[in-house]
Amino acid sequence: MTEISIGEQRAATGDPLTFRNVLGHFPTGVVLITGIAEDGAPVGMIVGSFTSVSLDPPLVAFLPTVASQTFQRLRTAKAFCVNVLAADQEDLCRRFAGRAADKFDGVPWQPSPLGAPVLDGVVAFIDCTFESINDAGDHHIVIGAVSELQVCRPVAPLLFFQGGYGRFAPLSLSAPFEADLITGVRLAERGRAEIDRLAATLSVECTAMAVISDQMAVNVATAGASDAEARLGERIPLMPPWGELCVAWEDAAAVDQWLSRALPSDECTQEQYRERLEAVRRRGWSLTMRGDYRDERIIEALREYSSGGYTPAQERDIREIISRTSSSYAPVTLEPGQTYDVDSLLAPVFDAAGKVRLVLRIANLPSSAPAERILAWAEELLAAARTLGAAAGSQP
Repeated sequence: MTEISIGEQRAATGDPLTFRNVLGHFPTGVVLITGIAEDGAPVGMIVGSFTSVSLDPPLVAFLPTVASQTFQRLRTAKAFCVNVLAADQEDLCRRFAGRAADKFDGVPWQPSPLGAPVLDGVVAFIDCTFESINDAGDHHIVIGAVSELQVCRPVAPLLFFQGGYGRFAPLSLSAPFEADLITGVRLAERGRAEIDRLAATLSVECTAMAVISDQMAVNVATAGASDAEARLGERIPLMPPWGELCVAWEDAAAVDQWLSRALPSDECTQEQYRERLEAVRRRGWSLTMRGDYRDERIIEALREYSSGGYTPAQERDIREIISRTSSSYAPVTLEPGQTYDVDSLLAPVFDAAGKVRLVLRIANLPSSAPAERILAWAEELLAAARTLGAAAGSQP
């Protein structure tokens, strides 16, 4: 038995419990391997040891235990199919990992090109023929030659870690936010009457967004909107051009961090974004113009972001969608007598330390509004923001 010493820790590599504990710190994906056994019945087994092996030729592998009776039936199939389970399919996973007599009873599936079951709702399937089966200790190493493969539903996959199931959550557009969120929610609750009044007075939608760290804002109050209930909890990633009001009064390090999230394909340079921040500070509020992007696509992207269940590919798509709205955030000088197609107006709510805790936003504004009316809306919005700020101890 070999012992490895690392600082104060000593691990015995011959101890099965130690081996299981250490390897349990590595998360694995969860797949369902299916096939049609020689008796014509479908068979399936849950596997956490699936891996890609080779690109040319395309080979994959999984490692069932030698003692697995399910695999003894599966190996009689002419082919097998790897079903990549989605994060919302934990119940299905537990069903096939259990001892039900007929695990396929009531489970909808379609035959793969090679005839093996592809279950409804899986992330992807990989159709294979048996290339080889080799022994490795108390497991087999099953190599499959890939025949067909397809992404069925591009969502987050199911993961297994230390005896439990979970999902993948990207870190780059998320942040820990408990303390900041609680502060924002409490402030919005104290200013609820003012938020309702503003929405009713202007006949607009009024939203309060709590600023979370330097990466996110969360919708904590909404008034005057038909879908207000659904919008609560919506998360807004703070990356250019979004979040100007949240960082305009922050220090240089926070501004640089915000700017670093801009995509290389963004039409604005960092210097132009710095000029926008300066314009926001001078005016004390900001506005966005209606753009040529599709509002429903923005809403869909925010829904994906707020769910926390998006994949890295979906994250890149979300970031790209946000970057396309950059032109709508360009500073606009409101000239008397001119009309403007304004999408929203936003104002900061400061706490006693001068930090932006909430952002008030009014939207669903009439199109082609004169400059004088827009400025009047802005004054109403700023007055409401000062009222909420006073509740937080800030100085008007």
